[in-house]
This record gives sequence, structure tokens and C-alpha cells, in this order.
Amino acid sequence: MKKLIIVPCLIAVVSLTSGKVYSSVKSTESNCEVLHKETKTFKVYGNCGMCKKRIESSLEDVNGVSKATWDVDSKLLTVTFDPHVITLDKIKETIAKAGHDTDEVKASEKTYDKLPGCCQYERAK
Repeated sequence: MKKLIIVPCLIAVVSLTSGKVYSSVKSTESNCEVLHKETKTFKVYGNCGMCKKRIESSLEDVNGVSKATWDVDSKLLTVTFDPHVITLDKIKETIAKAGHDTDEVKASEKTYDKLPGCCQYERAK
């Protein structure tokens, strides 16, 4: 019986792995669940190490996000997440709520104004 469950799970994993999509399988006698992870990179505005900590920590406890790394020099955030749990738009909204503009979502003026002076980057008009 276990072999009958594992074979479809393995087929699902093989058929779903391409590009930047990664899959893993949880298998029990009663079910087969395929977990997806996507990795995306996009612009997030900030200036310094404090910005890095704030941007990355804003996603630390977000359900569906497994990793977030922001590069101070390039201003690019690389995030790994499960698209069945959270959307990329929700991730960008979460970052904006922390005070940092993304390529598509701007932080509110009130939130941006609360950032320390060194973290107040030049905002696009």
C-alpha cells in the first residue's frame, strides 16, 4: 500500500521541478502533499545595515516565507516562499508596512517618516 502512495508523490515532484521552483514531498499512508517554494528577486529601497535588518525581519515570522535576504548595495531582496500560502503582492505589502518601498508597493508617508534618518532613502516621485 505504501508503494502505491509514494509513486504518485515522486511523479508529482519530478513533474513540478523546473527553473526556480523547488518541491518536497510529505508522504503518509493516507495522503500525499506536495509543498512548493518559489524564489523571486525584486527591488526594495533602503540605505544601510539597519534597513537590511528591518526588511529581512519584517518577513521572519510570515507564514509561507522561508528565507529573505536583502543586499544593501544592489537594493535587491531575494525571497523564498510558498505561493500556495502567500502571494508576492502580500510579501511586498508586508515590507511596505515596515517602511520600505518596493518596486510595486510604496510605504505610507507616516510609516516612512518614522524610519531613522539614516534609513530615509530618496523616494521616487
